[in-house]
Amino acid sequence: MKTTRTKKMVTEALLLGAAILFQMIEPALPVAVPGVKLGLANIIGLIALFMYDWKSMLKINLMRVLLASLLRGTFLGTAFWLSLSGVLLSSCAVILLRKFSKLSVIGLSMASSVFHCLGQILAVSVIYENSYLISYLPMMWLLSIPTGILTGILARLTFTRIRKGGIEHDIQL
Repeated sequence: MKTTRTKKMVTEALLLGAAILFQMIEPALPVAVPGVKLGLANIIGLIALFMYDWKSMLKINLMRVLLASLLRGTFLGTAFWLSLSGVLLSSCAVILLRKFSKLSVIGLSMASSVFHCLGQILAVSVIYENSYLISYLPMMWLLSIPTGILTGILARLTFTRIRKGGIEHDIQL
């Protein structure tokens, strides 16, 4: 029993490290639309959800935002609050959808992307006290669908590699 808990803790620490790495390098990746990110760290949250449970996903997602902001020097700045609000809303949405729907990992990833955008727009509207920023939401949602599909496909490919690698997890896609 203790070995299983230790193995889970080590795996979660490795997932957290990967999530922080993705969050740190993602702003340097070239994208067609300025300000748009692929959401690669979301892959790690989905892996944690499917390998373990919603608590693992939430723990990794929140720690990723906190630690990456500390490493970047943006802790408690606007970027931190936008990231935190996006992660909180998207994580809660994915947890509920996983429990009450039959969405695939790609569907959950798309939903996560959409709710992440909503969380960020709501936060920036509050921070800058400007409700007109909500008008940016349809364009963000339009861009979030393909990025959600991409991260969902990458998560599914990762799950396939985990299975082939013989890692002892029953991942139900």
